[in-house]
Amino acid sequence: MKVSRILPLAAGLLLGAVQLASAADVNFKVTDVPGHWFDTGADIPGVPGTRSLAIVTPGTKINFLQNINGVPVAESKHTVTSLIWPSTAPKDNPNQLIDQVAANQDNHDVTLTTPGLYVFVCKLHPYMLGGVIVDSDGAAPFDIGEKLTLLVKREVTDLANLTFDSNSNLGLRALRAFFIVTNPSNWKDYTKVGQDYKPLYPIVPVVVTGGNVVHDLNALLQATFDGAPIEAQKKPRINGIGEIWIDTQFELSEKKGSNFPGTATVVSATSWDVKRKIALPDQKMNNGHNFWSSHDQKQIYQTEWHGNSLFVINRLNGKFLQELDLVNGPEVASKGIKCHDPAHVMTRVDTQQVHTGCNGDDGVLELNRLPNGLLEVNRLISMQDPNNKTKQTQPHAHWMGFDGHHMVTPNSNSADSTLYEFTGLTTGQVIGKHDTGAVSIASGMMPDSSKYYVTNYLGHSISVMNGPLPRTWYGTLYQPGERIKNIDLIQGYDPVKGCPAVNGPELIKCVDGLIGGFPVQIPVSPDGKFAITGNTLGGTISIVDTATDTLVRLIPCDPGCHGVQFGAKKGGGYYAYITPKFANRLIVLDYDPNNDGKVDDAVIAGAVVLAKDNVPKDDNIVGNKGFGAQGVTPVPNVYNGWVQELPIGYKAQLTRAQRNPIGPLPGHNPHDK
Repeated sequence: MKVSRILPLAAGLLLGAVQLASAADVNFKVTDVPGHWFDTGADIPGVPGTRSLAIVTPGTKINFLQNINGVPVAESKHTVTSLIWPSTAPKDNPNQLIDQVAANQDNHDVTLTTPGLYVFVCKLHPYMLGGVIVDSDGAAPFDIGEKLTLLVKREVTDLANLTFDSNSNLGLRALRAFFIVTNPSNWKDYTKVGQDYKPLYPIVPVVVTGGNVVHDLNALLQATFDGAPIEAQKKPRINGIGEIWIDTQFELSEKKGSNFPGTATVVSATSWDVKRKIALPDQKMNNGHNFWSSHDQKQIYQTEWHGNSLFVINRLNGKFLQELDLVNGPEVASKGIKCHDPAHVMTRVDTQQVHTGCNGDDGVLELNRLPNGLLEVNRLISMQDPNNKTKQTQPHAHWMGFDGHHMVTPNSNSADSTLYEFTGLTTGQVIGKHDTGAVSIASGMMPDSSKYYVTNYLGHSISVMNGPLPRTWYGTLYQPGERIKNIDLIQGYDPVKGCPAVNGPELIKCVDGLIGGFPVQIPVSPDGKFAITGNTLGGTISIVDTATDTLVRLIPCDPGCHGVQFGAKKGGGYYAYITPKFANRLIVLDYDPNNDGKVDDAVIAGAVVLAKDNVPKDDNIVGNKGFGAQGVTPVPNVYNGWVQELPIGYKAQLTRAQRNPIGPLPGHNPHDK
């Protein structure tokens, strides 16, 4: 075990011996432990299961501890960023808000004087939430504020951030989301068939807009949002092809414990059942987040989002092959490189090189693939525009072009996107870097690289970006990487009343009577017709028609709807595989059942419960069974560019259209067209 893996445990043991500056201070440890990322160490009365909320009086100092006596509490870098705050807080005292320039492992503090609700988030891992209610006397009923402000713009100081009544529909949604995310017992467990899904919220009175008192917050939230019984899951009628790899990131295993959560769960696309669990206990894989397969589908490349390593796994038997420590290992030390918190990973079609986004730093790491399938570090590629450098980019879910010539990144910290052009194996250049929205977190390219999409997690939107060539879209000429438009995922939504809402002189309805919000992954279907996203705020799946770049469907999902990737459906067409963080199932979406290019008949074809551990595994599963599903990768890889490189055994299972989603590529077999 590496020394760096022991340090977080040592810091946890030291915490009890630390003498704090004031007995009145409130302390949040910033951890990697699922559900308790901002951890006070104990529940508060009336809020069972939630260790991420403090109730204080005005003038209380809030400490965020990322290290104790210089020893990191967790492996990962984080930020502490104001997400929700009382609308008057910046006027009363702007120092009550916090927004760090870069990811770090430093301690931070704020002193809160304005009464109301404050919620803090990590920009790298935006499900990490901590909350403080500042109340005049610290006793019930608790005053959450007249009006609250939600960060949706680039900076917490931006006056255009969204302000809303605390007793509004949005206020209730925000409270509900907080108490689901921060309490693992509130996650939706699909093994409890027939039970009503009713998360437990604080059984306390709160003061809201106008001085009104909600006498029982638990009763109000349950009556507004919850109560439907948990249904037994059915298998899709039509098989997929191959298997689906899912990062069940919050699962706890026996040898690793809560400090190093996460497993990879492998699901068969033919039996629709879990076939393997991989925890990598000897390597202490910490919050494994995303993966991609080698061209021959023999290796799986696995990132470690709350750690520093990239792993190579034998796909056939799940065995560990290689670990590359991207911060402390000799692989990067010899080149003077550090890559904290690797998030997503993809291969480059033309060279088979592997690229992983350094979410805790400023670039993308490039690795060469050796003949035996293992990797060696090549270089770190900056995502900054050399002529216009801004703050640290912290790229998350990048995407590679179909021919290997381009790469795009969503830059979560600088609220923009980089378009990078490869001009050889060791050189390249940024050819576009343009604004997107708050916490740009994921991207997906058209199968011909003509344009691409970026989700803005806190902006509740999708940015449509031009590709590497100057092009005219909708009558306007755009330069490489320039933003074409933003697609609003909460269109028609009234923060006070919900859906539908009157907006201006005409009635604008919510799509399907639902909302998106907090969008995450956004791949484009292999044939280029649709871009699909998981939305955390609305618990929905959004479908964008790429011909018009409009939001055409919203489909109910689960709490924490997150990951999306496309896999081949037997006999033609594709499934979209959807992963929710705070529910333990894989959703199989048949978004175009009759392959007519329309999604009016989109349907959830079935689902697979991921809480199954009586399968081949390398460690016993002991907690959060099946939860935390985020990264998802179908095998075989059927995206344009990659599908043409598949071994013949996989190609034989695909239809002619699936083998070449937009027609034959230059240099490939013309008989596949």
